[in-house]
Amino acid sequence: MAYLLDADVFIRAKNLHYGLDFCPAFWDWLIRENQAGRVFSIEKVGDEIDAGADELSR
Repeated sequence: MAYLLDADVFIRAKNLHYGLDFCPAFWDWLIRENQAGRVFSIEKVGDEIDAGADELSR
């Protein structure tokens, strides 16, 4: 089964419980699951994250 993630998943994770420096394992897991074809997002989500111009957009 594959999961489609919206921008809120990424933004809330960064801002609340899974900060990029605090919990890098979460972000590594997202990358691995995406590469394995189990977690996806859409281009509009990337656009929304890029508009934030913060550490998440990098």
